[in-house]
Amino acid sequence: MITVLLLLILVSLWFGFYQLFKQQGRILLRLDRLEHPPHSPHAQQELSDQQAEAGGLPVQSDFPPFALPDLTGRLMNLADLRGRRVLVVHWNFECGFCDSIAPQLARLESAFAKQNAQLLLLAHGEARPNLDGAAEHGLKCPILLMQGKEETGAFEQEGTPVAYLIDEEGRVAAPVGRGAERVLALALELAGTQAEAGETVPGEPPSGALPAGPATPETPPPHRLRLPRFLLKHDIGLGDVIKRFTSALGIKTCVGCERRATVLNRWLVLSGIGGTGLKAGTPAPAFELPDLAGRSVSLEQYRGRRVLLLFSDPQCGPCDELAPYLVRLHRERARDGLGVIVVGRGSLEENRRKAQEHGMDFPVLLQDKKWKVSKEYDILATPAAFLISADGVIAKDAAVGRDAIMALVGNGQS
Repeated sequence: MITVLLLLILVSLWFGFYQLFKQQGRILLRLDRLEHPPHSPHAQQELSDQQAEAGGLPVQSDFPPFALPDLTGRLMNLADLRGRRVLVVHWNFECGFCDSIAPQLARLESAFAKQNAQLLLLAHGEARPNLDGAAEHGLKCPILLMQGKEETGAFEQEGTPVAYLIDEEGRVAAPVGRGAERVLALALELAGTQAEAGETVPGEPPSGALPAGPATPETPPPHRLRLPRFLLKHDIGLGDVIKRFTSALGIKTCVGCERRATVLNRWLVLSGIGGTGLKAGTPAPAFELPDLAGRSVSLEQYRGRRVLLLFSDPQCGPCDELAPYLVRLHRERARDGLGVIVVGRGSLEENRRKAQEHGMDFPVLLQDKKWKVSKEYDILATPAAFLISADGVIAKDAAVGRDAIMALVGNGQS
């Protein structure tokens, strides 16, 4: 069992770093571009190479016109912004990559205004979730609702985030930017005149506080990609991750590699977060989530009763092993006032199939793709459980694994 668990952890770690390198690797070319004057032969060649690779709308072509409602229902089109440079971003607040760069984009908005530029998000979903997402990250820019239609023609079959930089005449000014780092690079380019003038992008320390080295445009504080603590014990920059990876392959770094690694460290920091769960005596964070029938269930509804709160995943083998015990526990202990709540990851269909397979007649709730409730309880492992007292306080430290969870309930009874 331990061997299988270690193997799964290694596979997950490898897949995670593969996605990370895939998402962040192209930043090296963007950094090279920043080192050369925009009209140098090197820069012109790279621009041509990027456009050939990226596809999308050709540079200097007219951006397709559109008319979409903003979050108040007012129609807005690109012509309303004629005379300003615009960064148009295909956006979804449910996208983890969009969520990761939203704070940086918010911090850059004042710099955009000084450059007579505008950030414009073309978002999916309804108005209320987008209003909440904008408020969460402090975004003030216009957000237009796609309403399930790729009406601009520019983002057909595109994921999120994807961005185009549009000039004052409504023409494409740079190759399409796909992925978080490319979109953020375009945003920094849009705000770059201010940085080149020696001013500071909001939220960034003065340039004198940075380590000595070749001049680079000022950037917002690095985004922190947070991983479970058992995967990462100490903070480490992306540049150092890449250096260690290439060193393990026997590739020697050069002066340029060291310099780029330093800049990458300012862009992204991998940071370990707690994963052992909230401690006994901590008030249990409140939540309200939909069950498998779409009904809303909250922890507050169980006030006055003890609750076994279980975090599960339909793809988790130990969760399957635990399921029959939970069903039996619910039937035997419901008369004693013990409630059982499962908070599941994954899709409605997967969780519904598991619930039917095991005959679960207690609430199985669905949390969002960002695992908000799991993070509030400081636990990402599954299965993991908390015993919550009748007054809404965590009675015992978190239990992880089938045996520990069974012991948790037994200890809670004594």
